[in-house]
Amino acid sequence: MGKKEKGSNPNRLPAGKFFAWKSRDVALGCNVIVLGYLTIFCTDGLGLPATLVGTLLLFSKIFDGVTDLFAGYIVDNTRTRFGKGRPYELSILGVWLMTIIMFFCPPSMSTAVKAVWVFITYTFINSIFTTLLNACQTPYMIRAFGSRKVIVKVSSFGGIVSTLGSAVVSISFPRAMAALATSDTGWRNLILIYALPLMLIGILRFLFVKEEYDVDAAVKQEHIKMKEILLMLKTNKYAWLFAGITLCFNIVLGMNAAAYYFTYIVGDIGRFGTLQMLTIPMLLIMFIFPKLMNRIPVSGLIGMGAAFGIAGYILNFFAGSSMTMLMIAFVATSFAALPISYLQALIIMNLANFNEWKGMPRLEGTSGTVAGFASKIGSGIGSGILGILLGAAGFVSTATGESVTQPAAAMTMIRCLYSIVPAVLFTIMLLFTILYSKLDKLMPDIDQTLQSRRAAAKKTD
Repeated sequence: MGKKEKGSNPNRLPAGKFFAWKSRDVALGCNVIVLGYLTIFCTDGLGLPATLVGTLLLFSKIFDGVTDLFAGYIVDNTRTRFGKGRPYELSILGVWLMTIIMFFCPPSMSTAVKAVWVFITYTFINSIFTTLLNACQTPYMIRAFGSRKVIVKVSSFGGIVSTLGSAVVSISFPRAMAALATSDTGWRNLILIYALPLMLIGILRFLFVKEEYDVDAAVKQEHIKMKEILLMLKTNKYAWLFAGITLCFNIVLGMNAAAYYFTYIVGDIGRFGTLQMLTIPMLLIMFIFPKLMNRIPVSGLIGMGAAFGIAGYILNFFAGSSMTMLMIAFVATSFAALPISYLQALIIMNLANFNEWKGMPRLEGTSGTVAGFASKIGSGIGSGILGILLGAAGFVSTATGESVTQPAAAMTMIRCLYSIVPAVLFTIMLLFTILYSKLDKLMPDIDQTLQSRRAAAKKTD
């Protein structure tokens, strides 16, 4: 592929390259936000039973998790003139195209047809297109930027761009939903408003960011064998601990009980958009992440975030419709999400360095897809928990425009799904983080050893 080792200021981060890189993160992050409203679209827009919706999304995510493992193998064995990870960036177009098709499902069709429609499109979005994007992310990033210091800058400062871009959608979407999503045509217009521009934004990374750095100088592999992947899965326990962290986090994300909480407990989904405006001041925290990284390892930041998340979700239980208490809790839970959301590339880089240190191929793609597998399963479990528990509590589904009074049991369940259940999951996540922190203590010795090996490999070339 003709990659070069750059000798002039490898720690420099050009602004144009930085913003082009973040374009796809913004587009995919916004898609996650939009898909967070899928369950309420299905129950309150298509009239599908909540239990059925939860079951469909759960099974889709299980299948999705399996494809993650194959995607890592595919990316690790990819060698094209565009690079290892870059070719798969085109999948962002598929993500948004299938999202449009999914929300265009006619509510007049039979329950079976609507269920199949949602299942197939949702599976395409996650099991194929998003899976490839997640698998190629870290291999592409490492070869596009090379330096650990630059990757820290991209991950932390890039988190500001991602958060700001996602905030635009998270703030505006609930308000637009309240205004437009009163009919099937309104839902379609709502999705097109977001999908078309985000497709164009998302493709900028592929067009303008090249893979330029060769990180495989010390470990030459013509073809990654399946037995090497199985050896990594057996040897690298930290990959599984990170998978546990992402599993818990994504169960919470997958539930997205906020849509139901603000619709039925607060009484106005539009006020959730107002709450989302608090994400903008949270951007200031991302400015200090690079300095914090000099003092606190990634696991420490994730653990700190988990502690804030536990406190915030417990507060949600007592908040009721009090916007003041909900705002305080939202700030705490938003801070909890920042480290795990924006520093994953550094964790995967450490996992790959651990693999190389143990004499194995780096396997960035596979290391990432182990966590991706847990992420997808977690998201599916979250969607399943939401739908199944709401159905068990007697939640009444409606077609768009209909009004219904939910039973007391369903209202209590909505409160628990927005508070107690996430608090328990963040507690488990904190325990996984404590166990993972042992790798951070090993990293100085690992990095020094790998630098020596790579220097020796260059001398023999």
